Amino acid sequence: MAVALALSGLTVGLAAPEAQVWNYALLEGGMLQDECLICGRPPIRVPLRGTFQLRLVDQNPLWRTYALDNISFAGGAPPGAQYKVAGQGTYTVSGEVALMQQMFLEVWIDDGRTNQLCYFTNDVPSVDRPWPMLNATLNQTNGPLIQTFTLWLPAAPLREIWFSTGVGILAGIWQPPTNFVSPGDLLGAFIGLAPTGRVVRMNGELTGHLGIMPVAPDLGLAAVDVLPGGEIAFASGQDVFSESLGELWHGDLLSDRGRIVKRNQDLTQAFLILPPVPDVGLDGVQVLDSGEIYFSIQTDITTGTGAVLHHGDLLSDAGRVVKSNQELLARFHPAKTNYDYGLDAFYVWPSGEVWFSTKEGFSDQLLVFVQDGDLLSDQGYVVYRSVELVSGFEPQAFLANYGLDALFVVSDAVPLPSLAAASPTRFVEISPHRDTGNVTLQWQGYGRVFQVERAANPAGPYFPLSPLLPDVQFEDAGALNLLPQACYRLRQW
Repeated sequence: MAVALALSGLTVGLAAPEAQVWNYALLEGGMLQDECLICGRPPIRVPLRGTFQLRLVDQNPLWRTYALDNISFAGGAPPGAQYKVAGQGTYTVSGEVALMQQMFLEVWIDDGRTNQLCYFTNDVPSVDRPWPMLNATLNQTNGPLIQTFTLWLPAAPLREIWFSTGVGILAGIWQPPTNFVSPGDLLGAFIGLAPTGRVVRMNGELTGHLGIMPVAPDLGLAAVDVLPGGEIAFASGQDVFSESLGELWHGDLLSDRGRIVKRNQDLTQAFLILPPVPDVGLDGVQVLDSGEIYFSIQTDITTGTGAVLHHGDLLSDAGRVVKSNQELLARFHPAKTNYDYGLDAFYVWPSGEVWFSTKEGFSDQLLVFVQDGDLLSDQGYVVYRSVELVSGFEPQAFLANYGLDALFVVSDAVPLPSLAAASPTRFVEISPHRDTGNVTLQWQGYGRVFQVERAANPAGPYFPLSPLLPDVQFEDAGALNLLPQACYRLRQW
């Protein structure tokens, strides 16, 4: 139900969002093959990127059926063949012990010369990636012998990937001299048909409330997570003194709201390290809904029991090794075995799958070479290469590797924090500014990330107005002057 408020000629409605669909994006390995089965020409293979939406339509204790809506893929580049794939489909996953999957697609494939209606299904029903990841090889069932298509579709439920780089970027999407992206900035990227890149938070915005005087230079960004209410927890790349908090060490977990979330020694306390306990740095962090904190360290250290905590291990402040570096890389094939490649950034999905980057690159017998800036999965695949993560910024100086120092994933598949489920998000203030024509929206909520949507009337349709925000405020610029009526609603992740 919508509640309308009249504000100087602008009607503002507040509406509850309808049931969500899950947005998916193709990952590294997405591919289309164009093959002639009778003429002997070499198959044409082009990498695919794009998106689709997954919507639950039916379920029972044994299976779930989803609709694949708004399929939109593209691949290839001039002067070679270019392909566009658009359409819809269904996806069914079943089984209690061994999961099985069945996917059907009805899509149009435009190769620049013809636009054909094509039907696809998977011949192999086994599932090789844990839910909610998808991975299927689809064969065309109605293809003429002269042109038959095959699709490889690895995909993940993604809204955006937030990260920091190891080196700065001269972004071609902005004009100099304000186009330098610092390695201490928190960046946002989405790899779709047209990759996007933006700065979610500048480093100075992250550190601005920590009481550092004079104003801190760029301190770097070694680790990041987003807490309920949009609070950003992070670790800087160096030690610094705060007028209000005292000495801040590079291994402390800090907040963009000006507090110390956890001292480094508090994170390692349960491992019973013998005093004096040093600061061992912080390379990655994730605060679970339960309050448990996963983290990785920069320096190896011996525990009170004589065990060694390695800088490539995924640790817990509960005093356990969640996954060793060797376990994270168990499904890869590095040339050097029994070696710690470090853990520079990570994100743990609810399924337990870990996306991560290493501090050192390595040769892989199947993947040729993995760089320290590549985003990997502990399931043994590359999610995105470093150059693709930053491609939305159109770097002016090409580098093969930009590093990957911090990581957070915005996804429809990640449950809301328990606080958010118990206390729904609500607008607390809508303020019109007649002098500027702007409307300021403020809300209260315990999601990690928010987005304001707007419609012309309460019934919709609603469209995204703001980017994805770790904020509880947004200003709709010029709304009073441009619109006779606007209705707002808020989404949270």
